[in-house]
Amino acid sequence: MRLVLIDKKSEQRNISTFIFKPEKKIKWTSGQYLIYSLPHQKNDLRGKQRFFTISSAPHQNYPSITTRIEKKPSSFKTALNKLKVGEEIFVKGPDGDFILDKKSKINIFIAGGIGITPFIAILRDLVFKKMKNEVLLLYANKNNNILFKKELDKISKKNKNIQIKYFIGSAKIDKNVLKRVIKKNIDIFISGPDPMVAKMEETVKKLGVKEENIKLDYFSGYKNI
Repeated sequence: MRLVLIDKKSEQRNISTFIFKPEKKIKWTSGQYLIYSLPHQKNDLRGKQRFFTISSAPHQNYPSITTRIEKKPSSFKTALNKLKVGEEIFVKGPDGDFILDKKSKINIFIAGGIGITPFIAILRDLVFKKMKNEVLLLYANKNNNILFKKELDKISKKNKNIQIKYFIGSAKIDKNVLKRVIKKNIDIFISGPDPMVAKMEETVKKLGVKEENIKLDYFSGYKNI
């Protein structure tokens, strides 16, 4: 399916959101991803395809990508960053099971850096649908440049069922933090760079959370937070 770029929004110095209009309506669930294809010259070993979580919620109609563009980006991200409004990209999907179970009343979201993108989509969806699922978001970032912070604070302030705790710099989401918040019958979602996700998964399993209650979203290619 073809998507047309309709807007590009700078979120931070090196993070942008790309908003696309599909040629026909796409139905997705918040937390899912699309497979993007962008033919370009001199593509590197990673090729012409990438998996990107959709950072917009379904009620916003248009799927968006929120991604970091490093100083020396991949050939794909270089081509993506050069896209102009009106130009096309191709997608397959949506796919992925990093989605909220409507029956699950208590959820812990663990985000590292750019791994916040599936959670902002899920939270937007919860607020729009006025769902009362209890959510605790633990968000770790290497500095105070916290992606979507204004929106997250607004969501938390207006929705008593959604709590957010930030962990900046040397403050870590460790075993002691998780031990205090993990309860029975809880679902845990972990999203971020590969090393962070693997470490968090190992920690919550040691604290007794069953594998079927853990969902993971790996952001490969990013350094640890």
